[in-house]
Amino acid sequence: MEEMGKALESLRAELESKEKRTTLSFREFLEITRKEPERVLRNIFQLFHDMIKSYVGEGINENPDDPESIGFVKYNCSKIFIEEADNPFFADRLFANRFVRQTEGLRQSSQQNRIYVYEGPHGCGKSTFLNNLLKTFEKYTSTREGQSFEIFWEVNGENGQKVGVPCPSHDHPILLIPKNYRVSFIDKLLSENMTELKHRLSCEKEYEWIFKDEVCTICNTLFWSLFDKFGSLDKVLGMVRARSYKFDRRLGEGISVFNPGDKSKREISLSDKQIQDKLDQIFGANLVKYLFSPHARTNNGIYVLMDIKSHNKERLLELHNIISEGVHRVDGIEEHINSLFFALMNPEDKKAIEKESLESFQGRIQYNKIPYVMEVLTEVKIYLSIFGEKINARFLPRILENFARAIISSRMNTDCKPLKEWIPDLKKYKKYCDEHGLLLRMEIYGGIIPPWLSEEDKKKFTAKVRRKLIAEAENEGNKGFSGRESVALFGDFFSRYGSKPYLINMGNVADYFKNRIAKNQGSEQIPQNFIDSLVDWYDYVVLNEVKESLYFYNRDQLSEDILNYLCAVNYDPGNKIKCKFTGKEMEVTVDFLKLIGGCISGKQMDEKGALDLARDIQKRYTEIIAQGHPEITETDLYQELFDSYARNLKENAFRPFLENENFREAIKFYGTKEYDTFDTRLKEHVSYMIKNLADKFGYTEQGAKEIGLYVIERKLVKKFS
Repeated sequence: MEEMGKALESLRAELESKEKRTTLSFREFLEITRKEPERVLRNIFQLFHDMIKSYVGEGINENPDDPESIGFVKYNCSKIFIEEADNPFFADRLFANRFVRQTEGLRQSSQQNRIYVYEGPHGCGKSTFLNNLLKTFEKYTSTREGQSFEIFWEVNGENGQKVGVPCPSHDHPILLIPKNYRVSFIDKLLSENMTELKHRLSCEKEYEWIFKDEVCTICNTLFWSLFDKFGSLDKVLGMVRARSYKFDRRLGEGISVFNPGDKSKREISLSDKQIQDKLDQIFGANLVKYLFSPHARTNNGIYVLMDIKSHNKERLLELHNIISEGVHRVDGIEEHINSLFFALMNPEDKKAIEKESLESFQGRIQYNKIPYVMEVLTEVKIYLSIFGEKINARFLPRILENFARAIISSRMNTDCKPLKEWIPDLKKYKKYCDEHGLLLRMEIYGGIIPPWLSEEDKKKFTAKVRRKLIAEAENEGNKGFSGRESVALFGDFFSRYGSKPYLINMGNVADYFKNRIAKNQGSEQIPQNFIDSLVDWYDYVVLNEVKESLYFYNRDQLSEDILNYLCAVNYDPGNKIKCKFTGKEMEVTVDFLKLIGGCISGKQMDEKGALDLARDIQKRYTEIIAQGHPEITETDLYQELFDSYARNLKENAFRPFLENENFREAIKFYGTKEYDTFDTRLKEHVSYMIKNLADKFGYTEQGAKEIGLYVIERKLVKKFS
């Protein structure tokens, strides 16, 4: 029994703190308004805007000092569309920027007299987007930050009659102040030190509703009837309560969602007999009519049509007057409706609506696109969300992203006029990019300016060019593999290659899209030659990763290598020596002479070439010793060798190892007992490369070995020479 009592007490405390509606007297409401005017004085448009800004924030500009920036920033929409969602919606960078920009417009420009239609192809996630958006809005409005208020009457008659009358239109309590007196009242209510806010309230369009809108006819009639009855404003306002507006989609309060199959009810007006009877007892028959339309339930709320077809097609056309004028008539009574109207639409339904709807109504529809995902990292997030983060361990780095690139290519247009104007000849980038520039545009859509672009083209990538390219993306993402199809293809791909003893690699991606997808699965949707270009793109990236991982410009290390080499050239291979410059004990091997000789000369060396170079260096070294030079590091020979080594190591880090069979074998046997049999200097390079691939680029030890062998076996240095 004690446990039950504790459980109930805990439940009671939690429910009352989180779920109990806040109800204030009108004076208490005004006091909160005086202290926090910007939080309290919000209509549905401001509230919705504040919710988006609260959860999304300002976004991240990765290049804040870029003078050509167009504000195409990285927004994190996870709090709205992913967190706590049963079915997450992943907004790519293109969509997130459009969405936030549209939200800004909601608050700043014409707020009312619009219906916001989100159109997109089948399988793009329209319903998921809107369902998650509404769920997050409900959650936000249950917090103090997202709290809004509505009018609730507690009317007391002269004969002891009492009746609670909720405002069916959820009107804001400030609207009870008669319109003619509102400007003066708010000016006196707010503190004198709020000069800037007062100016905003009087001048900015977002606050226009405070002085322009009127309270619903029910509240207006109640106000003046009570004022006439008692002749006292205090008594009237003493019967007014400001309670928190509880948005509840399931009950249709504040949020009404209609599916195409929901039949239209022909009820023009609604009422509540019990409330009406008590009002009649207090004021007389029909003096105060508690009469309203179904639309009142989403006044200052959100009205949603899920897909414009069947019964929703009729509903959209019936909304004409409400959206155009913000007015609805109920049995001769004029009802003001200020709702945020949303609708979803497939492209084919848009044409049907355009044919039937009035031209004036077309001007009230603002179309917003929800295309298929066009950003690589967002597409990858979808796969990881469905198949689990653990699958990452089965892939070499960048392979998941390249699978996504293949999918996204099917959604893009091969012809892009702004790209051609910017870079007329894409052939100069054929080693790094496809002929249509799809890979380049994918990078730009993700906010990345590729490093392989020439300095000239980077300079030409002005704000004007960027805006045109981003605008062109509006025409993409309406074809190709849908979201559902891409997930199915990825599942098939992973089942084919995920159980192999090696990590899933680029060869698997190329094989899958070239040979494993039938035409009826949409293989022809991928542009011709794109997969070959994707392989080239990948090869260029991993070659640079391996080169960077091999390169270590450490002045002390380079100096030690040169000094050890200058000592070694004086001995035949097989001799064990102690370098008199560094004190290091070492064995002179052909591999060592080939390795350092290749770094100095900048070209691959065979045994003869390495020995010839060693003899030449030895002769010059002997001459220097004969001259009695005090410090070897101050000689021209040392400086020449050091500079060549440093330059060639940077530019051709991989070349000395390309045809070195021992280097290839050392990679294969890394981590085994056999690895100890290889030349010490060779092992240092292999170990250094594998460590860097792990630390800098996220490879596992197995992945680092596989990618090292991939670069050698595919002769990538020669390919990109």
